[in-house]
Amino acid sequence: MLNKQLLSLIPDLKQIVFQSVFFKWLTLICSIIITTAICTFINSCLTQTADSRKILLTLIIIAVCILLRCLFTGLSVRASTELSQKAKYRLRKLIFSHLAKIGPSYSRYVPAAEAVQVSVEGIEQLESYFGAYLPQLFYALCAPVTLFIFISFLDIRSAAVLLICVPLIPLSIVFVQKIAKKLLSKYWNEYTNLGDTFLENIQGLTTLKIYGADEERHRDMNVKAENFRKATMRVLIMQLNSISVMDIVAYGGAAAGIITMLYRFAAGKTAFLSAVIIILLSSEFFIPVRQLGSFFHIAMNGSAAADKIFRILDTEIPSRGTADVPQKSAISFKAMNFSYEKDKETLKGINFETGEMGLYAFAGMSGCGKSTTAALLTGRLTDYAGSIKIGGTEINDLSEKALDETVTLIEHNSHIFKGTIESNLKAGKKNSLRG
Repeated sequence: MLNKQLLSLIPDLKQIVFQSVFFKWLTLICSIIITTAICTFINSCLTQTADSRKILLTLIIIAVCILLRCLFTGLSVRASTELSQKAKYRLRKLIFSHLAKIGPSYSRYVPAAEAVQVSVEGIEQLESYFGAYLPQLFYALCAPVTLFIFISFLDIRSAAVLLICVPLIPLSIVFVQKIAKKLLSKYWNEYTNLGDTFLENIQGLTTLKIYGADEERHRDMNVKAENFRKATMRVLIMQLNSISVMDIVAYGGAAAGIITMLYRFAAGKTAFLSAVIIILLSSEFFIPVRQLGSFFHIAMNGSAAADKIFRILDTEIPSRGTADVPQKSAISFKAMNFSYEKDKETLKGINFETGEMGLYAFAGMSGCGKSTTAALLTGRLTDYAGSIKIGGTEINDLSEKALDETVTLIEHNSHIFKGTIESNLKAGKKNSLRG
């Protein structure tokens, strides 16, 4: 399971994956040499052909291979860690940069809770996808072939039986994938939906308390939390069942290879040394693919998170103009309409005009549209109907820099830091999300 769109976002991906797989393969070679050396030593003892020189040589070979195996394992883990870290950094940078380009109005396209959940938990799932699943996928392809080539020199039929049984695990993975994809998609939908609701309730807790609606929201949160719990349990059940299926296939395949080898040994067609080596290496045929099956669930979860990431990255960036604003600029609204929802208009037929200089105030009941009007003037909201002009230029035609330097929004919960009010306003412009 490869997500080509996701892989294309990570630089140096092929090189690092190759390094990790290569070191894993060298670890396998060391294991084969250690197993062969031990079996040869046992055979020499049984045939009474072992001497001090052979024993010393065998111990040296085993010690060297163990040290090399530790070294190659460490290098493989290091390469995988480097890959996962690069992937996390790259993806988080892409998400933040895209949201910054959208500007303060990003929450209209991507809920803030979803952006946080995908950027944190979702990308953590992808860390395992890049660091564990991808290297294991390619290693699981080359390891059985390497073992088949080696064992075929000992007994071709046993090697063939083991190799034939290996693809049964990927087939079981493909079968599970169809079920897992639906369950994980629903899991992430429930997860982000719960996060959105939780953040919305926390932000509006004071308002909910004032209007006595907190109890209703509490019951709604309980329902969504229960739905998320059920979705999580369904994913866990699917994972446990699929692991059991893969274990049965792996153990069954190893048993089939061993039984074939024992039958040929009993018939005198396989030497004792070859039989012992095949018995000890038979499990190695299935361990890489079996581990791939375990990482498959991580990959599926990461793939579901990747869909959310691409939904954010595919969000269209609102276009801005290039016009500047004169120093003395009148503000005018003409037949301006705006709505957050298609079936409900928030502002309708707004008309007013200010002078080039002066102090003006909007007053009205809560919910009449004062904050929405301020958001339209700052460019946080852009999809309005009618006309909003500053200095005779439509606000959507103004450059981002010009709008930032002309309009500053001070909300009711703003904080004044050390310094003058002017320095706070300038710092606010510099630190704007638009950067």
